[in-house]
Amino acid sequence: MIMMPWIASLTRSRIPVGVILIVLVNAFVFFVLQGGDEHREALMGEYYSGSALPAIELPAYERYLESRAERKPLERLRRMKKANAVLPAAGMMERDADFMRELRAGRIVSDEDERFAEWRLARTHFDAMQDRLFTSKYSFQPDRPGVIQAFSHQFLHANLGHIGGNMLFLILIAPAVEALIGTGAFLLVYLAGGLGALGMHLLLAPAGGGLLGASGAISAVMGAFAALLGMRRIPFFYSIVIYFDVIRAPALLALPLWLANEAVQFIWFSEASNVAYAAHFGGLLTGALLVLPLRRRALANLLPEAPAGQDAARATTASATAQALQQARRLMASQRFEEARKAYLRAAQDPACRPEDLREASNLMRLAPASAEYHALIGLVCGRLLAEPRLPAGLIEPLTDYLKQAKPAVRLRPESLIALIERFAQAGQLPALEGCARALQDLAPAHPDAARALLRAAQTLQAGGAWQAAAALARKPQA
Repeated sequence: MIMMPWIASLTRSRIPVGVILIVLVNAFVFFVLQGGDEHREALMGEYYSGSALPAIELPAYERYLESRAERKPLERLRRMKKANAVLPAAGMMERDADFMRELRAGRIVSDEDERFAEWRLARTHFDAMQDRLFTSKYSFQPDRPGVIQAFSHQFLHANLGHIGGNMLFLILIAPAVEALIGTGAFLLVYLAGGLGALGMHLLLAPAGGGLLGASGAISAVMGAFAALLGMRRIPFFYSIVIYFDVIRAPALLALPLWLANEAVQFIWFSEASNVAYAAHFGGLLTGALLVLPLRRRALANLLPEAPAGQDAARATTASATAQALQQARRLMASQRFEEARKAYLRAAQDPACRPEDLREASNLMRLAPASAEYHALIGLVCGRLLAEPRLPAGLIEPLTDYLKQAKPAVRLRPESLIALIERFAQAGQLPALEGCARALQDLAPAHPDAARALLRAAQTLQAGGAWQAAAALARKPQA
């Protein structure tokens, strides 16, 4: 089960400096500092497979599991051996912290073994190769704990999918937490939450092997989010297998659900998975507890909740819009996309339809860029962008996407494009400004106000450093 907040605006707009910093540090560590590890790991795999280690250590590991009556790990190891999967079996063994502690202490292969000298030489060389891995050096190893590694493991990742998933969850939730409690407190919760996650991992899964990744710290941010918002009702996106929907519920409700989800997965799947469910559980608890003294500050930064409805007519309209959205989501889940587009458009025609709902509708309709519903929806989006006193940030990206991929061509009125150019120029929204200017230049270069609007766009793009875009506008004929 996945359950994530679906939020647009909880606080006054601000740049999430702490979130940006964490993302940049994680990206630098993964792509630069860990960048050479893949080649080194390949060399390690070749060495291990060709050495005496598999013939000595894997049978010893099998006997070790037998002696401890660990049935499931033993069955997995035997399946690997039967398939001659030496490296996966060795990886399973390396992740067993208790066994590796005994092995390195000389209590698995003793000096009385006739192959002890051969094993010791090969194991020493292999450990030295492993120590040259940046990932191995700075991940947290229960059999070789270190203070630096207790923090550095929070910025390491195993692969591209690992870092991508973690950073996505961070970007979805962390900006709201940082806006509520401030950058300094947010960074403290992030790092301390990672330590809490590590502590729970060591407590509940001491033989779970090393720990690396930001998910423990991100779980702390998730716990902080739920605790800070308390009973504030917000929209949540949830997915169970292939079914998904959006509901409104108190933010605090997410915390026990998240904790239960991690507990269930820890009980049922931890032995067959590399995911540190115990660390997630610990991060959630730590984050929620750490921010309790900060709730007053957070509530002061929280925007007031919108009124549920002031009269019967508004309540009826809101109900009809909600029904249309629910119907659209059910149709989309059933892969009836054409009908879903029509339902989304009905909901979007209500002036009270929220920007996040319009964006949700656009995400579906962009898959059919020639559909009448897509063109009509973006017309409504443009109306909202021009009508709101402040630009709804969540609607700029749907418009920018439309300008790039609409089929057979953009269908916006020249007057709308000219007005949008002025708004985006004032707000410094350069990608959207460039898209509107190009569309106006293609659709109506002879419009009486086109030359003035295009000049305004080119000057703003040039001032913003988008020299090529500005030059491209200047080169095209403006009849």
